[in-house]
Amino acid sequence: MIVITSFDQLIASLSDKPKRCIALAAAEDEVLLHAADQAQHQGLASFILVGNSDKIDEMLRDHDIESQFEVIHSERPAEAAVKLVRDGQADLLMKGAISSSALLKAVLDRERGLRKGDLLSHVAVIESPQYHKLLFVSDGGINLSFDDATFITVIRNAVDYIRYFGIEKPKIGMLALVEQVNAKIPETVMADKIAKLLQHECMIEGPIALDVAISAEAARHKHLPSRIAGDVDIMIMPNTTAANHLVKGLGGLGGCKVGGVIVGAKVPIILLSRSDDAETKLRSIALGLVADL
Repeated sequence: MIVITSFDQLIASLSDKPKRCIALAAAEDEVLLHAADQAQHQGLASFILVGNSDKIDEMLRDHDIESQFEVIHSERPAEAAVKLVRDGQADLLMKGAISSSALLKAVLDRERGLRKGDLLSHVAVIESPQYHKLLFVSDGGINLSFDDATFITVIRNAVDYIRYFGIEKPKIGMLALVEQVNAKIPETVMADKIAKLLQHECMIEGPIALDVAISAEAARHKHLPSRIAGDVDIMIMPNTTAANHLVKGLGGLGGCKVGGVIVGAKVPIILLSRSDDAETKLRSIALGLVADL
């Protein structure tokens, strides 16, 4: 399998694949509709728009969006969109103008949701002009507290997901402030513990600072032996805030292309920030589609 190293390559790889259907929960958002229009125009996916049908139809007219969409009116768009996926009418789920908590509540419903295991996680993907391949960052949007089991599941979810990009043995860094284990810096203790627990399962190191993760020269300068320095695939951040700030900072100030998807459910869930532009939303759509083939 060819290794995918850019968003352009990812989108191109989807062009000759079967078209999937995405249920968009609470579609009353101009930027979302433009992203859906672009994805449908490129032949990547079709969409079912769920929400206030009057508002959705009005937005489609007002913004001259020409794509033909199926629109389903619902006062409970999260539950309705999840049901479309459960019933086989849609293949993926996408968050619209609705809170993440409302969507995830419907997803995690034990009787009517899309729960597969006990834990979902968010994987952000970054394409930087300063790095030679895509970077995968987790968990920046779902889990608010981390124990051993949470970190291990987040890592396994990310490893499972990155295989869709042709990477069978990813290099994983447990990010922390410094590389030395220091009881006064709890994330270094946790990173060391998790890396040791998983060392026979995958290529993982931690604690490792960000500069070393992305630069072999930084590792040499610090006299740090490392198998992953300057070539990391997956960065596991010490907490959700750190991951979220890293991704948004690189996207907003660093000139990087970013996108994100929730993994660990029965189907990929395209979860977006309301401030994301149409291009970021399109990239996130592609990240969901690649995991549903």
